[in-house]
Amino acid sequence: MANPRRLNGPRDFSELLGATLGTARIARGVQRARALLVWPQAVGPEIARMTRPRSQQGGTLFVEVRDSAAAHHLTMQRHHFLKRLNELLGEQKITEIRFSVGTVRSPTPAPRVAPLPAPDRARARELVRNVDGDLRDVALKAAEAITRARKWREEQGWRPCPVCGEASREQPCRACLLTLEDPNVKRAARTLTRAPERLAALPPLLGDSGANAARYIALQTLEGQLDLLALECVRSGGEEGYRAFLFQQAEVYLALHHRRPRSALMAKDRAALPERVRQVLGAGR
Repeated sequence: MANPRRLNGPRDFSELLGATLGTARIARGVQRARALLVWPQAVGPEIARMTRPRSQQGGTLFVEVRDSAAAHHLTMQRHHFLKRLNELLGEQKITEIRFSVGTVRSPTPAPRVAPLPAPDRARARELVRNVDGDLRDVALKAAEAITRARKWREEQGWRPCPVCGEASREQPCRACLLTLEDPNVKRAARTLTRAPERLAALPPLLGDSGANAARYIALQTLEGQLDLLALECVRSGGEEGYRAFLFQQAEVYLALHHRRPRSALMAKDRAALPERVRQVLGAGR
């Protein structure tokens, strides 16, 4: 059935009138809202904290305050507020402001920011150990600022990132999360699970952050493998082949964890192994 009103044809008068009145109502509502919105700007932050503009009826603005004494005082000063309001509103005129006692919420105090702690001077000196000459003093001050920020984050409950060691809310930190996704880092990690001594050669290729990320991935991979091998040793009743392979992988893990050659590992270094692995290796002695 065709629409009785032609497309793009003349519109019914009542339809046009309704649209016009609706637009006018919206406009009036926006104008009334403007008076409430500009109130803090008109009266300033101190009075804005102790008042709350409630509504506008005609040219009268109704404002709530905390107590009767404040209402009386502000009523005596309302001519100042009227002048400033009308300057901000332009053509719209507020002719009266009425203050009454109501509920005005106290502003939420801003959280106190803990001051930065004293710098960790020993760590700062370690950071600039390779800096010589005129730049050393400047580098030392920068390093002290870094250590202060790190100590502050640690005092706020942040923990060291398991990859780079810097205090972070996220674990690993955001920067390291990006590095862990690098394909070159992932390839280097696979190499480290077989040859942990290659770790020392990675910084020139991947940088310190890339080398640390590859080490972290390799340790995570090895830890999972060790856990499965320990479980198979238990299931097989201590079969020597499983135990020998477990011992070999444990050495790779420890060399990577302690950043030392496998030949330099000692019995006390086993404390870094996962608990189940330590128990299985200890039971086989």
